Amino acid sequence: MVDWNRIYRLLNDVTPLPVDCGKLCGAACCSEWEKGVGMYLLPGEETMFTMAEDWLIWEEHSTKDYEFCPTWSGVVYFVRCNGTCPRDKRPFACRIFPLAPYLSESGDFKLILEEGAALLCPLVKAGDMGILDRRFLSRARLAWEELIKNPLLKDEVIWESRRRDRLAGEPWKRLLER
Repeated sequence: MVDWNRIYRLLNDVTPLPVDCGKLCGAACCSEWEKGVGMYLLPGEETMFTMAEDWLIWEEHSTKDYEFCPTWSGVVYFVRCNGTCPRDKRPFACRIFPLAPYLSESGDFKLILEEGAALLCPLVKAGDMGILDRRFLSRARLAWEELIKNPLLKDEVIWESRRRDRLAGEPWKRLLER
């Protein structure tokens, strides 16, 4: 069982840069930069919220209707916010942005930049993890190391890592290179 309160506390007071990185991009990741954009909560994370929170719009998606890790089944929660959330309540995906977990086939864990955010986030576009705050990286790593102890979440990280491996050689990726 994941202690979501602990996971959230780990990331409460750290951000990708020691300064407000939203000033670089006009807080693009905290806005509806594309109609309907939001994030999936990880299984169990919904316990950190109530469906009555006025800053969140909830959707229930069936794992049968969308592409999810095969071991996930049932309902997955998708949330959208109005661009202003209580900072201490922001979802996990917001807390670790622009990072993603990666597990190699041999089981080595690391954090990588979320390539899908390259057109949105200047930090991803820079392509240099070294510019990110070390405290942020350390806490994000601790959070993910805790999360992947949960078999369901580890399955998701493995599944997504293999998807990333398959896409690594795709020709379209060269479009994102400098």
